[in-house]
Amino acid sequence: MNIVFYSTNSNFYDAAKIQEYFWPTKKQEWEQLAQEFPEHNFFVASQMPALFLVDTTEGVFDTSPNNVKYVCLIKQHVQDIAQEILDLHPDAAFSASFWVTPYDWLPLQDALVAQILAEHGVKTVCPSADSAFSAFDKWQTHLLLEKHGFSIPNAVYVHHELFWCERGNKEIKTNVYKDYVLSAIQKLKLPLIIKDTVGLSSYGAEVVPTYKAAAGFLQSHKNSSDRIVEEYVSGFQFGTEIHGTPGSYTVMPPFMFSVNQYGITSPKQSVKAGPVTSDCFKIAELNDMLVRLAEELGFSGIVQVDLVFSPENGGKWYILEINPRLSGMSELYARAQGLSLCKMLLKIVLGQPSEKLDCACNIKFPLLSVHQLAELHELPFVKYIHQIHNLAARQKRETGYCELIFTGKNFVALEENLNRLESCFPDAVEPAFIQKARELMGILKESICKNQNP
Repeated sequence: MNIVFYSTNSNFYDAAKIQEYFWPTKKQEWEQLAQEFPEHNFFVASQMPALFLVDTTEGVFDTSPNNVKYVCLIKQHVQDIAQEILDLHPDAAFSASFWVTPYDWLPLQDALVAQILAEHGVKTVCPSADSAFSAFDKWQTHLLLEKHGFSIPNAVYVHHELFWCERGNKEIKTNVYKDYVLSAIQKLKLPLIIKDTVGLSSYGAEVVPTYKAAAGFLQSHKNSSDRIVEEYVSGFQFGTEIHGTPGSYTVMPPFMFSVNQYGITSPKQSVKAGPVTSDCFKIAELNDMLVRLAEELGFSGIVQVDLVFSPENGGKWYILEINPRLSGMSELYARAQGLSLCKMLLKIVLGQPSEKLDCACNIKFPLLSVHQLAELHELPFVKYIHQIHNLAARQKRETGYCELIFTGKNFVALEENLNRLESCFPDAVEPAFIQKARELMGILKESICKNQNP
């Protein structure tokens, strides 16, 4: 079978500004996959930067691995991109969508490509265009989740053009829309989160403690787009993924996220640890809820879901966000299963069950030297390293970071491996990240004890 893993990019990409380092390399992992599954022909078709799929240097793909063909897609319109993929004569195609800023809409573009592939008889593993659009626009996501009875934070939508409609209409004396929106926000429970409707993750999100602060932000120069003003749900923050196709979904056990000083998850600062399986977090209830979510929206492939478990009133799960694309969670789930990411994707295409997960942690380091990276390779519990260096950064905090995934047979072993990282790299680790990881592991160990001793 000819199997294509593809992804597109709507944005210009300046390869001269970014240096990335992967271990193991993507080439090594594709070669291993091809050796393990010689009955299939593998194609990797992507546009730069080909996140998750290809090693690149200065805007050029690495040489194709043995028995795998790399194809750098060059067209821009979905019909032309689809034809580039059809020229590979695929039997199956998996959309390995990644993210871009300012609009997190690549799953939608890949879904439009998949529509055309499916019309030509190709088996596609990709969300529908409608479900991808619903996930792209966070207010559409909110309305859809509300319609289907899922637990979500109360929220108010702020249409930017209407909120400032008096600017272009001199005949307007009173902006009735603005009055209504501010009145609705006053009824929300504090504190509040203000976020973009179509942006990436929590980038640009504002946490405000009072109605006055919320109104002040919306009426300031910082407010330049449509917004959602949402109640902050207190509790433990998690992420998970749903794998599979309609009629055959697997909800992966969630991983707990650390939060920043504002109580939200910051992609560049978050630590993740798990998996969480304790009944005190009502995992069976979460599993049923997310299978229903996948079935209602018709997702296919990998869908990442951000969640909060609120212990109040006996414990309740809330859905915060849906991302039908690959993310850092995808690498985490692959490594926790002892798999490469490409093998995990193939198992989804083939409809094979997931493997048992080891305990795992994703943690950030500052940028490391070549020597330090080599030392990390030698630690048997380190399963994945990704370093990204922004050469165009104007501030030190934007220069980049190194993230790694390490595992352990249980949370005690995972914490012991965390201690080894700290002792082996005393001059490299950031104490704040180590502390966050210890706090998460402590919570997870305690939850297991509670589960065993009700």
